[in-house]
Formats: sequence, C-alpha cells, structure tokens
Amino acid sequence: MSLLKKFVVLPVMAAVLTSPLTLAKDIDYPTKRLNYTIAFGPGGGNDLMSRTVVDILKKYKLYDRNIRVDNLAGGSGAVGFNHVAQQAGNPYHLTSTSGNFLGTPLVSNTGWTYQDFTPIGLLAQDAMFIVVRADSPYQSAKDFVEHAKQNRVTIGGTGAAGPERVVASLFAESAGFTYDYVPSQDGGGMVTSLTSKSVDAIVANPSEVSGQIKAGNFRPLAYSEAQRSTIYKQVPTFKEQGYDFAFSLPRGVVMPKDVDKDVQQWWVETLQRVVDTPEWKEYLETNSLSGNTVWGDDFAKNLAATNADFERVLTQIGAIK
Repeated sequence: MSLLKKFVVLPVMAAVLTSPLTLAKDIDYPTKRLNYTIAFGPGGGNDLMSRTVVDILKKYKLYDRNIRVDNLAGGSGAVGFNHVAQQAGNPYHLTSTSGNFLGTPLVSNTGWTYQDFTPIGLLAQDAMFIVVRADSPYQSAKDFVEHAKQNRVTIGGTGAAGPERVVASLFAESAGFTYDYVPSQDGGGMVTSLTSKSVDAIVANPSEVSGQIKAGNFRPLAYSEAQRSTIYKQVPTFKEQGYDFAFSLPRGVVMPKDVDKDVQQWWVETLQRVVDTPEWKEYLETNSLSGNTVWGDDFAKNLAATNADFERVLTQIGAIK
C-alpha cells in the first residue's frame, strides 16, 4: 500500500497538516532552502499561481526550511526557465509552468525545452471556451459545425499564434470545416469583436468571458480540456460532443532534470496536499481555472501531447518556419 493510500481515511485538513517528512522517512530531504523561480514579472498569472503555492507551503508547514522566491523575467519566460534548467540534479529548485513554457522554445532558440525538466504535477488546467452570442442560432458545437460546413465563418481570439488559434484550428481540423481567424490585441478587443458581430464566435479563456456569460450575453458551446471544468461543470467538452481533441495550458510545477525519483515523489505527495487546501480551491475559482490534476509521469505525457499539438498548429499557420 502506498503512503498516500494510508492517509485517505483521514480528514482532508488532517492530511494537509501532516508533515511531508513523515512521507519520506527513508530520504534525507529537505535539508536546504528552496529556490522558487518565477519566470515572469510580478502580478501576472504565473506569479500569482507560484506565490499561492508558496504561501500554502508556508502556512501549513509543508516545507520546513526557508523558501526564496525570485521573479526572473525576460524573453517570454526564456530567462527564468533557463535558470532552472541549468540546475540539473539540484532538488532545491522549482518553477511554475505556463503556455510560454511550451510556446517559447517552439518559436525561439532557448537552449531548453520541456524535456529538460522533471515533471511534478499539473495543478490547474487553463483551457478555452468557444463562445457565441446568446442570440445566435447555435446551441451546441454540432450546430456551429453544420453551419460552418456550408458557410464562411470567422472565429476570433487574442493574438495571431496563441492558444486561442490552436484551439480553433484543432476544432476545425477535427470537425472538418474551414474558417477565417480574426486576432485581437487583447481580451477586451476580442469580446468586442463578438458583441459587435464582427465574428461568429470567439475562443477565449473562461475568465475573459465569464461576466458576459453570467449576464446572458454569451453562450459557451464547448470546453477544450479533456474533462469538464471543475468550475464550469455545465459546459460540455469538445471530446464528449464527438470532436476528438483536447488542449489546455499547463499550470503546473517542475524541477530541473535528473532529480532523484524519491524527491520527485516527495513533491508529488506534497503538492497533492497543497491542492486539497481551501486556499487553493479559492485560487481556482477566483481565476476561472479547472482543478483537474495530473501527476508525475502522466504530467510528462500531458506536456508532450500539448507540445505536439502546439507545434503542429504553429507550423501550419507559419509561426514556426
């Protein structure tokens, strides 16, 4: 029986408050300060997630040594992620992943890829909705596809080569229709493109359209994660509507490569306690993120599949030469 299974009979908070040292009695870890590198500047999504994790580690005494947090921004994440990648074998470095963790090495010569890290866990899924106006005739993804196969359709998103474009392309490829993509400079412009009827639909992060959905102005047709969002449980996935793809940005935690397997498992079990806390659940709800988790080697497979889809679509649209 695994050590984790021994604890499932305890109340959630009791499991959280149990020191991870009791889970790793056979390894002398941790004995040093933890260095948590944030590859982006203060105030952004990656910074918020990272500091939420660190705050929970401290509050519940899940790491009983000091924790140093540094923002090492530059090159769309390249500088900070490179710093951690250079610490191969060092078990006292962590960083949080984002879309740029995959996207930046695909379009720039960073000297590292996701394969140069030890995967710990995918703590949150940052997936996308395809959204239409509430007064449109489309009640489901199938309705939209049937129209798109007979008519020219336009789909909007933020940026020319971001995750919105990837999701739109995977949807069109899976369903067998063509579309014109209309990029906006930011989320506000994207929302306006739909309200003004400049586009037929938009692909958007839930946080960007949740207000319009709650107000009854927009209707989400599908969600791009493999499972339904833990926040928006009423919205079906593309997969369950017959379109065989899934795509979400990885909000997870990784370490440098060549970290000992026992240390990797120590962090898997520790972060499983982090995501069981009320503070983490509040973070997910506040930021419209799904809490479906993936751990260890399964996280590595998730990164590989997401990276492959990202690379293929970016190549098709000419973002990768």
